[in-house]
Amino acid sequence: MDAEPARVLRARLTRPAATVASVVLAVCAAAVIFGMTGSAERTVGPVVVHTRLGVSVDGATTLDFPPFGRVSADTHAGPVAVTLSLSAIDLDALTAATAAGVPSAEEVQTWVAALRGAVVAAALRGALLAAAMAALVAWALTRSGRAVAAACALSVGLVAGSIVLAGATLDTGAFAEPRFEGVLAHAPAAFSLVEQRFADVESLQRQLGSLASDLAAYYGVPQSFAQGGSLPGTYRVLHISDLHLDPVGMQLALDLASAYDVELVIDTGDITHFGTAQEAMLVLAQLGRRPYVFVPGNHDSPEIAAALAASGRVSVLDGETTTTARGLVVLGIGDPAGAGSDVEPDPTLAAKRGREVARALGARTSPGLRSPDVVAVHDPATGVPFAGTVPVVLSGHTHTAMLEWVDETVFLGSGTTGGVHFTELTTDPHIPHGAAILYFSVAEPGRLVAIDQIEVYGKTRQSTIRRTIVDEALLGQ
Repeated sequence: MDAEPARVLRARLTRPAATVASVVLAVCAAAVIFGMTGSAERTVGPVVVHTRLGVSVDGATTLDFPPFGRVSADTHAGPVAVTLSLSAIDLDALTAATAAGVPSAEEVQTWVAALRGAVVAAALRGALLAAAMAALVAWALTRSGRAVAAACALSVGLVAGSIVLAGATLDTGAFAEPRFEGVLAHAPAAFSLVEQRFADVESLQRQLGSLASDLAAYYGVPQSFAQGGSLPGTYRVLHISDLHLDPVGMQLALDLASAYDVELVIDTGDITHFGTAQEAMLVLAQLGRRPYVFVPGNHDSPEIAAALAASGRVSVLDGETTTTARGLVVLGIGDPAGAGSDVEPDPTLAAKRGREVARALGARTSPGLRSPDVVAVHDPATGVPFAGTVPVVLSGHTHTAMLEWVDETVFLGSGTTGGVHFTELTTDPHIPHGAAILYFSVAEPGRLVAIDQIEVYGKTRQSTIRRTIVDEALLGQ
């Protein structure tokens, strides 16, 4: 056979294969675009839900509840994954819904219809953009109208077929055996804790209402704690206290630590409420990765302190000091009530414990040992004996923000980072979520330059930051 006819024959044989390969590549590109753009938002009762469709080997539905984690289950067949994410909450609508009790069947049907509409809208949007991408890729590779038509038809057909298959095989009962991620991984233990500790149904309903209201309030407040107002020549330390396992407060603490790029978090106790092993698991699931100093409060049992210390991520102090990478020396003194099973505070014992540690500190005569730059206590009574001997005393316990000077010692209480949390605390007057940022000099690591006191008032959707300059001589250094 002559060479020229042979080349023509090979070209005729390979051209269809190249076209098929181009169409397949175009369809693959369409699948990628579908996974990136197949989304929609709908208002479902008091919340806004973001619906996202994607390509997946296993058909699964995921419910995403930031900042708590995810719940997922294999609910359908087909290569489509459905993710429903909570993106916003209408505080007023949620409050009204909580007060109204269990939603009616009509309300539930309306919510389900809204979710279905979101899925359909996401599918249509994703299918249209996927078809457009398929057309572009097929035309770029082949310059063939037939190839473009085939790629568009295949991409739309695959999307439509996958959605139909998912809808036909949908089994919401699969959530009877869900998979948990994030903090929600400990949900069964948390539910067990609730069942054990809260037998009164009416009380539980009130507490759930407060928790739901605070969560809604957190989403309703623009969290813009950017460190644009931070002071040059300083490094930052975050002071939090009395979280009481409140997920909203914990998320606020993480947000503040990130926004201000803090180098240390000092927690002055009551990170849990009952001091149980279940609570320790929940706490560890939510801690960030920054250096963390913890001083036990009256609600923090020895088991909690041991679990935090064993994690390797927390420095638990009770009469000991730690020195940070910057050279900041922190002395921590726990609440004596935390050493036993009774969480009831005793200010007399707390004050006695402070005097004992202060005397031991004063008895140190070695010139090689530095005095603490910061004394962190739970009960303010424990910190009283340190007036005039240390620069800063941090405390918690009272759930009320406080800043005062006694004999040139700064006494700072950040209130409660847990705010109105999952307890019997009343919601009126509203207790804000509180925290503080301490600015220390880089040139002189133990010297305090300024303090930002931060409060988030969820009910009024407001947040405040109040700055106090402690040492003007260090500004601008």
